[in-house]
Amino acid sequence: MTHAEERMTLMEHLGELRKRLFISAAAVVLCMLTAAILQKYVFSLLMHPLPRAHRSLLTFSPSEPLLVSLQVWFYSGLIVSAPIVIYEFWAFVGPAFTTGERKRILPIAGITAFLFLGGIVFGYWAVLPRGLQFLLGWNAHFFNVQVRAADYLSFAAWFLVAFGAVFEMPVILVGLVTFGIIDVRFLRKHRRAAIVINAVVAAVATPSQDAFSMLAMFIPLVVLYEVAIVVAAVLVRRRRRALAAKMSGEPPEDGGVSPTPA
Repeated sequence: MTHAEERMTLMEHLGELRKRLFISAAAVVLCMLTAAILQKYVFSLLMHPLPRAHRSLLTFSPSEPLLVSLQVWFYSGLIVSAPIVIYEFWAFVGPAFTTGERKRILPIAGITAFLFLGGIVFGYWAVLPRGLQFLLGWNAHFFNVQVRAADYLSFAAWFLVAFGAVFEMPVILVGLVTFGIIDVRFLRKHRRAAIVINAVVAAVATPSQDAFSMLAMFIPLVVLYEVAIVVAAVLVRRRRRALAAKMSGEPPEDGGVSPTPA
């Protein structure tokens, strides 16, 4: 390949990156505008996990209602546009895969988005209300407990994003196995170490730091780790069968997908 061809390839990649970033940014802005239009429902959803006695949020400056609203629209835009942003990421890295593997980008992006949104929904319905009840009720007879809008909404947003992020662990582990960085035996051998790491992640990633929230994050992490082992093992077996079929001249079982060496 000549220097001119290498430069052209680099410019093509930069152009593709610019295109993906523009689409992602446009999706976030569009979802932010939608959240601003539907802010009545957005605020209702965000305040629903709070105990009824604390749903009247406080502000301490004339500009705080506007700033908090902008913050809510931004967080809402990021969360709702996540499936589009995730797809654009996978579409950008797609050229690094083989032709057969690129056909799987849409399902992979769908699984990634599903896990992220699934983590958010799980955190919202199962963990956040109980965590808030625990925190706001702790020694409540000693304090005049009130909730400031900016503090609560930032807390809730990061709490939900943390759950969405940790639910991506299976995708990361399967990806590491696919690229040959680790193997299934490594995951099985270091299962105990993974349990300890998951416990640390659950303790650090939950903003509330209460025992219930940490346990509610820790248990799914352990389950998802085991799921990642099963999925990675299935993919490795399929790759080996496809490689064996290719070497013997037979068509691979998965319809001719070119295997990637482990």
